[in-house]
Amino acid sequence: MELTSTIEELKKYLKITIKSKKRLEHIYNVVNFSKKLAQIHRLPEGKVEIAALGHDLFRDVEPNRLIKLAAFYKIHLDKFDKNRPILLHGKVSAEFLARKFHIDDDIYQAIYYHTSGYEKMGDIGKTLVISDSAGDDRDFEGVEELRKVSIISLNEGYKLAIKNKISYALAKERYILEDTYKTWNALCQI
Repeated sequence: MELTSTIEELKKYLKITIKSKKRLEHIYNVVNFSKKLAQIHRLPEGKVEIAALGHDLFRDVEPNRLIKLAAFYKIHLDKFDKNRPILLHGKVSAEFLARKFHIDDDIYQAIYYHTSGYEKMGDIGKTLVISDSAGDDRDFEGVEELRKVSIISLNEGYKLAIKNKISYALAKERYILEDTYKTWNALCQI
């Protein structure tokens, strides 16, 4: 995988698949915060940028089409995916990018699990989960703390991002995904 050409080609795909200006701005805010964390925590910037650019590649796709794409990619659908197909966007994005650009496992894992978190998440994935919540377009109680903590410690930032996902889901009476609570339980054992 040649990182620079992948990044440029991925930017072209975003112009095709992303329908709203707000979503595109969000993606680039995630890219910017991810690159900042990559520099601070000495992570490979190119890989982090690809993960950030690709995480919402299929976010604006219609729910029925996401289900069809998931079936095509042989992604197992659980009852949550069937009830809220938008949850599939990261998994579908990861599968598409794996086939199109031959992304490595770190980038794949980051994109695949960016919505839920993952108990064995690598640093690129932790960076993406944090940045998806902490980019400049995000404004919620606790976002400044998330930004500050993440700059000091990627692990602590990841834990706080997962905690925020759970708190948000509870407040909005939404699903707490299995991978999210498994991730939280694993993080509490460290």
